[in-house]
Amino acid sequence: MKKIVIASLACIAVIVLFSCEYKKEVAPVITPACDTSNVRYSVEIVNILSANCYSCHASSIANSSGGGNKLDNYTTLKPYASSGLLYNVVNHTPGYDFMPKNLPQISSCDIAKIRTWIRNGYLNN
Repeated sequence: MKKIVIASLACIAVIVLFSCEYKKEVAPVITPACDTSNVRYSVEIVNILSANCYSCHASSIANSSGGGNKLDNYTTLKPYASSGLLYNVVNHTPGYDFMPKNLPQISSCDIAKIRTWIRNGYLNN
């Protein structure tokens, strides 16, 4: 009888131990929203281009590594914005050379900011 009671208690202990599961609550990753409400050339666009494009497409080096495409001032960037070329190359649209060349695509938020700036008339603001 004593063996049955001990065996029963052991079974209950095993059931309790394995039926209780501790789950640590994991906080959700909160990604900041992409704010495209006030996209300005002098702030958002210049920052995006500086971080991703100027290493090849600045006036000082564009002829040697950037195919002659200078993007480091508004005057030289405007034709690429107005023609759709800027958006299509950073968006990796089929039929266009993907930019930045041999690097990952820029963030979807940065692409959205470029698209918004172009849709708003690619102002020099």
